[in-house]
Amino acid sequence: MYKLFSDRIQYAELEEEILTFWDENSIFKKTLEERKDNPIFSFYEGPPTANGRPGIHHLMARSIKDLICRYKTMRGFNVPRIAGWDTHGLPVEIAVEKTLGLTNKPMIEKFGVDKFNQACKDYVYNTINQQEYGWNAFTRRSGYWVDMDKAYVTCTNDYVESLWWSLKEFFDKGLIYKGYKVIPQSPTIETPLSSHELSQAYKKVRDPNCYVKIKIENSLKESIIGASIIVWTTTPWTLFANVALAIGESIDYSLVKNIRKDGSEETLVLASSRLSILDGTYEVLEEFSGKDLVGTAYEQIFNDVQFDKREFPHVLTIFPAAFVTDSDGSGIVHIAPAFGQDDFEFGKLYKLPFPQPVLPNGHFTDEVKEFAGRAVKTFTYVNSTEEGADKDIIISLKKAGKIYKSAMDYEHDYPHCWRTGNPVIYYARESWFIKTPEYREKMVELNKQITWQPPEIGAGRFGNWIAEAKEWSLSRDRYWGTPLPLWVSEDGSDVFAVGSIEMLQKGTYVFDDGIELPVSECGIEVDLHRPFVDNVIFRKNNTIYRRVHEVIDVWYDSGSMPFASMH
Repeated sequence: MYKLFSDRIQYAELEEEILTFWDENSIFKKTLEERKDNPIFSFYEGPPTANGRPGIHHLMARSIKDLICRYKTMRGFNVPRIAGWDTHGLPVEIAVEKTLGLTNKPMIEKFGVDKFNQACKDYVYNTINQQEYGWNAFTRRSGYWVDMDKAYVTCTNDYVESLWWSLKEFFDKGLIYKGYKVIPQSPTIETPLSSHELSQAYKKVRDPNCYVKIKIENSLKESIIGASIIVWTTTPWTLFANVALAIGESIDYSLVKNIRKDGSEETLVLASSRLSILDGTYEVLEEFSGKDLVGTAYEQIFNDVQFDKREFPHVLTIFPAAFVTDSDGSGIVHIAPAFGQDDFEFGKLYKLPFPQPVLPNGHFTDEVKEFAGRAVKTFTYVNSTEEGADKDIIISLKKAGKIYKSAMDYEHDYPHCWRTGNPVIYYARESWFIKTPEYREKMVELNKQITWQPPEIGAGRFGNWIAEAKEWSLSRDRYWGTPLPLWVSEDGSDVFAVGSIEMLQKGTYVFDDGIELPVSECGIEVDLHRPFVDNVIFRKNNTIYRRVHEVIDVWYDSGSMPFASMH
C-alpha cells in the first residue's frame, strides 16, 4: 500500500489510494452499521454556505469536526452525521449579482425575480456538485466522513416547508408581529440586519467631529434669546431631519461670551463641563440648570423640510431626555426621529413630526434640494466608490455661518454590513419581528446546562448575547430566501400564517394574464420561493389575502437545521 520513491512518501498518491479503498469497501457506512444500536453522539453539520468554492478555513474546521466524530465512534458511540448545504441569502445573491452584472435591486426587478432566483438555485447546485472544485469533491478529497447521500439542502421544498411550520408555530403563539422601529439597515442592498448580523463587522472609522451653532429664537429664559446653542454631531447628513434638541435636566449649562482666535465674538450656550471645546477665550455670563432650557425655540438648521407648527407645536424646541450626557460633545443632542431609536421614542413622546428625507438605499430624496440623490455615507461597489455627502454638508453649513468648528477626527467603531462591507445606517421602517425577549430567560437557563468548551464562551460571549437578546428583526427585503409565510388581508386588518404545502394548495394561483386556478390544479410545480408564492392568494370572508413580500433572515434557515434537515 505504501509507495516509496527515492525514500520519500508520495502523499497525494497515498491519500487517493486510501480514499479509493474506503469507497470500494464502504468503510464509512460500515462504521455506522457496526454502531447502529449503540448510544448516539449527536453531531450537526454546519451547514457551510454554498456561495463559492471551499477554502482552507473550511478544511481546518472540518478536520476538527471529523476528528471528534471519529474519536466518539472509536469510543463506541453511534455517530450519524449528515452533510448539509446552506443555500439561501445574501452570500448567494451577491455572488450571482456579480455573475450577472447586476448591482442593485431595480436591476434585479427588471431582470426578473423568477430568472434571478433560478440563477441562484443553479449557482448553489453547481457549487455543490462541480466535479473538480465543488463541495462534494472537496468533502471526499479531504477525507471528511459525512453522509452525502442523505444531504439536506436548505432551498428544497422539504426544508422550507419545515421552516414554514416553525414560523406558523411562532405566529400562532403571538410571537411574530409587524413593528415600525429604527433598525440597522444595509443601504446598498436595501434590507434590514439583525442584531447578530450587526455584530459581525464593526470597523474603526473617522467621522465628522462637528459642532453646529443654532440661533435661539425664543425662550422663557430671556437672557439667552439671540445667542447660539452649540450642538455636536458625527452625522451631519441627519441634520436635514432635525425636529428638536435634547438636554439633560440636571446638567449645568453656561451662557458665555466667546472671543475666538480670529477676533470674532459670539454668545453661546453649551454644557458647563464642555467649555474646553471653545476656541479662543471666553467669559461665563451666566450658569443655569438644564431645566431652564426646556421649551426654548431655535432656528431651523436646514429649511428643505417644511413643518406645520399648528400640527406640530413642539417642533424645533428643546426638551429633556435621560440619554443626554455631558461626557462628550456639547451636552446638547440633536433629534432626528427616523435615524435613531432614542430619537424615535423621543419624537413619539413629544408628538414631533417624522421627516425621513433619505431612501432605504442611503441616498437623499428630492426633498433635500442641494444634495438630492447623494449618498449619505461613502459606499463602495464592485468597480466604483461613491463619496458620502457629509463633507459637502459641512461646507454648506459653513457658508450659512452655522458651523462653530469641525474636523474629520472622530475615531470610533462603527457597524458595517457583514456582506457588502459598507456602513449601515439606522433607519425607521416596518419590519416583522420575533419576540425573542419573551423566551430569553428560558434560553439563559438552558444555556447553563450546556458544557461549553472552553467554558468562558458559554458564560461570556454567547451567554451575554442570550442575556441581552433583542427582538429578532426577521424579515428581509430580498429575493433568494425562505419567503415569510404570512398572508395579509387587503385592508391590513387581518393576517394568518401558512405552515405547509397542503395548506398552500388550498389557495388560488393567479397567472400573469389574470386567470385564477386552485394551486392544486394550476399545472405548475409548487416552489416555495418567490415569485411562485407571491402569486398565491386566499379568499376569506369576502376578502383577498396576499403574501407579504419579504423573505426571512438566512440565519433562521441555519438555526433550524436540527429539525428542518429531517423535514
